[in-house]
Amino acid sequence: MELIKNPNFDFIGKRKITYLLSLFLIIAGMLSFIKRGKNNFGVDFTGGDILHVEFDKKIDAAEIRKILKDLKIANFTVQILGKERKEVIIRTSPGDSDKILSFLEKKGENFVLKEKSVISPSMSKTLMKKAILAFVLGLVGILFYITIRFEFRFAVGATVAIFHDLLVVLSVLAILKKQIDATVIAALLTIAGYSVNDTVVVFDRIRENLKKTRSTDYIEVFNRSINETLSRTILTSLTTLFVVFCIFFFGGEALHNFSLALIAGFITGTYSSIFIASSLLIDWHRVKPHRFKL
Repeated sequence: MELIKNPNFDFIGKRKITYLLSLFLIIAGMLSFIKRGKNNFGVDFTGGDILHVEFDKKIDAAEIRKILKDLKIANFTVQILGKERKEVIIRTSPGDSDKILSFLEKKGENFVLKEKSVISPSMSKTLMKKAILAFVLGLVGILFYITIRFEFRFAVGATVAIFHDLLVVLSVLAILKKQIDATVIAALLTIAGYSVNDTVVVFDRIRENLKKTRSTDYIEVFNRSINETLSRTILTSLTTLFVVFCIFFFGGEALHNFSLALIAGFITGTYSSIFIASSLLIDWHRVKPHRFKL
């Protein structure tokens, strides 16, 4: 199915503009990230309290969140459990759990405290190290795989594009003052997989077109390849975004940050496969000419 008939856009020619756009967004996001400091991270990473409370009636997550905001609790997550929706798990910063329980008792709520536990900061640092290690190993694996399937320059282009996508997503979250928790880490890993898949589709078409011609006008070959895969790229992006937008609007507060990260990641993943990955190869070739052997 062709969404756009015979496209002939000069994507590579716009690469300097897209470089500046990406650089501006990433710098703005990183400045915001540095300014917020520990507030960038949720309880999963900073440590905190976990309450598992069961009420004698059906409860509403929005009502619980309003109570926590009225108590001026800055960092928290609320998750409703069970079909009867009488149980709730609340994650907060250290020391906030006593304030919540005291308020519920004064309000006269009938509830049972099923569990109260503490996530220690040392445990959270271990989780953060494992998350970073997972990213590093994933990028190394992708670099190795694409080097074998294509060649080293393609592998570097794809890896830099993935790194670009993750930085853009983190920048968006920082600018919007959203916290990074375990669900966001899951979203980032999903985005990395989506991004490399989209990039490999473009690279595969570039390889096919390079085999069909002896031309060393790589700008023309790369542009033609991106245009030939454009309909497929847009359709894939639209179908995945439709699902993620449904999760964002109807999935509830617990999935809000997760779906927001996916939305930003899928958009920038499509963007980078068109404007970043291939453009980096062209600029590398201009600095150090190379005959692609595919």
